Amino acid sequence: MNAKITSTELPKATNNQQPATPTTTTTFSQTVATAAGPIKNASTPIPSTPTADTTGSEGKLDTGASSSVRAEKNPKAQTKMEVASAIYLRMSKQKDMTRKQIVEQFVVEAKLSAAGASTYYQLIKAKLG
Repeated sequence: MNAKITSTELPKATNNQQPATPTTTTTFSQTVATAAGPIKNASTPIPSTPTADTTGSEGKLDTGASSSVRAEKNPKAQTKMEVASAIYLRMSKQKDMTRKQIVEQFVVEAKLSAAGASTYYQLIKAKLG
């Protein structure tokens, strides 16, 4: 098994610089590069992008920009718990209001199931008294 290998049996190294991958892969890569835009090389300058804070106020709270962004956002829709809590507070102030009537209002206004409305009633009662 330990036979000597002569130089004629060794594979010859070539200096051929052809790609090892099939031509279709190269074509696909060129298609992607063309679709994404030109490929930038090291000599292409990178454009500078101005930052939001150009005044040099590091460490300071920038309230002007963030408050305007917050003002533009839509307020979040109320959760079912918030709606049910409002119903509970409104109805518990009335005299002779029963648990059953409040639970029925939870089903109608907060769009809860009967079991969910009953659970919400207990949670809200424990929390608000």
